[in-house]
Amino acid sequence: MANGDASRSTVTLDSSSNAITVSGTVEGEWGSNDSSINGLTITGSNPVTLSGSGTLTVTGAITANSNTIIDGITVNGNSSVSGGTVTIQGGGTLIAQSVGSNVVFGATTSTITNTLQLNTSSATLTSVSNLSPGDEIDFVGNTWDTSISWTENSDGTYALKGSTGDTLISSVSFAKKADGTSYTPADFGSTTTSVAYNGGTSSALTLVCFLAGSMIETPVGDVPVDLLKEGDQVIAYVDGSPVSRPVVWSGHKHVTVRNGLPDDEAGYPVRILKDAIADGVPYKDMLITGDHCLFFDGSFIPVRMLVNGRSIFFDRTLSSYTYYHVETPQHAIIRADGVLTESYLDTGNRNNFVQDNKVIKLRGRTKSWEKDAAAPLTVTRATVEALFFTLQARAQARGVPSVVRDVALTHDADLRLVTSKGKVIRSMRVTDGKHLFMIPPGVEAVRILSRTTRPCDVHGPFVDDRRHLGVLVGNISLQGMRKNVQITSHLTTEDADGWSVQENLPCRWTTGNALLPLHVGDQCGILSLQILASGPYSSMPEQARVLSVRSV
Repeated sequence: MANGDASRSTVTLDSSSNAITVSGTVEGEWGSNDSSINGLTITGSNPVTLSGSGTLTVTGAITANSNTIIDGITVNGNSSVSGGTVTIQGGGTLIAQSVGSNVVFGATTSTITNTLQLNTSSATLTSVSNLSPGDEIDFVGNTWDTSISWTENSDGTYALKGSTGDTLISSVSFAKKADGTSYTPADFGSTTTSVAYNGGTSSALTLVCFLAGSMIETPVGDVPVDLLKEGDQVIAYVDGSPVSRPVVWSGHKHVTVRNGLPDDEAGYPVRILKDAIADGVPYKDMLITGDHCLFFDGSFIPVRMLVNGRSIFFDRTLSSYTYYHVETPQHAIIRADGVLTESYLDTGNRNNFVQDNKVIKLRGRTKSWEKDAAAPLTVTRATVEALFFTLQARAQARGVPSVVRDVALTHDADLRLVTSKGKVIRSMRVTDGKHLFMIPPGVEAVRILSRTTRPCDVHGPFVDDRRHLGVLVGNISLQGMRKNVQITSHLTTEDADGWSVQENLPCRWTTGNALLPLHVGDQCGILSLQILASGPYSSMPEQARVLSVRSV
């Protein structure tokens, strides 16, 4: 659709999943049945704003013009974003596999966070402007860097680098402070750290801490965690016996929950109700972050794996909060709110915290669970599942009501292909698990789209598998006029776009939006996809949403 600078018209984003092109000023209704579109191209030189309170999912590529603005809305781009300049403002969020556009952040406040999330492991950014504490840039797919650092460029901008030396952002310029001076990298270790890093984990945000008001056992009684400071004594348990240990470091950080993600990835804290574990354990409601560990029978278990929706649940009423941690000379078993839990173990995220004193100390090596933990970390299903059902049965016996809704499941993967031009291709037929698709001439590649599921959501949180999985693909072949070609790129390419980790068997899961190179040529072909497993998936309907696309 194209319209002149002064005109105004309406486009309905319906379930036909066609790509749309915007030039000038348009508006669209985003209804409950309109889950996604397959491409978005914005042309012309006038500013075009995507705004609203919901989420626009674009399964194909997004091409921005010279002034594309994301204002308050979440734009979930399952492919690439390229061209021009994209401004994220008003609490807006852009999610993409890769972003080639210049990115500009709008103003932030204590209640407004602008977010850019990159889901591909190789994703980098060329230019980011007006970055300030409060903005978030998440490199979700990066699993090898264990920290980040800043390097000043010759033009006064900064490059953001990973611990392995790779450049994550080539050029960053910072926003102005109220006094007219610019922020610097030194401002990005504050309570609103702007660059979130999640290397080596499967979720977008990993927090391992207590919330304010958690009562830590000390030799003089229980003390709120937010009042503990370096030099104070806490009680640690060594071989079951209480001993006094000094606090050698304490830190805190403020976080704003990111809507639109699963509860454990969004950053909601976990609430453990009074008496959830045993009588008086905890002795009051306990609030901790999802990856914080509790101590049971000689092992540490992340509390997120024990969430039962009754006595232990993600508290969605807390959209922002400050969390705290205290470190003892060695990782220790301590008691908080009457529950045995852990002190801080520095596995490489210390820079995420504000230190609670003015003395800067150089720390030693990063520690690990394997070598430095006070007790082993246990995430095996056999161990955690038994404890999960024990705590769930206790809650049910005590009449604790459920605070979550049951989610209906479906085995329909909604499998389809999408070309680079946004054309949707459905299977002609399915035979013995092989889905056959007619591919038009000239198609160089397609994306394999489907619903996604997480094993921890379907089977239970006691399954420590939080991967977003689409369908498990085995053999792929393309039948042309003269020959049948076996396609194996999904098996041989380590960092394949939209594919999960490589398996030991000749098959691989998609992540719901997988790139498949084809090179069909000038004649039609028949693509055969062997689907070995899929689902079940959540069939929860989307809420009705309104998308406004307007010129400023």
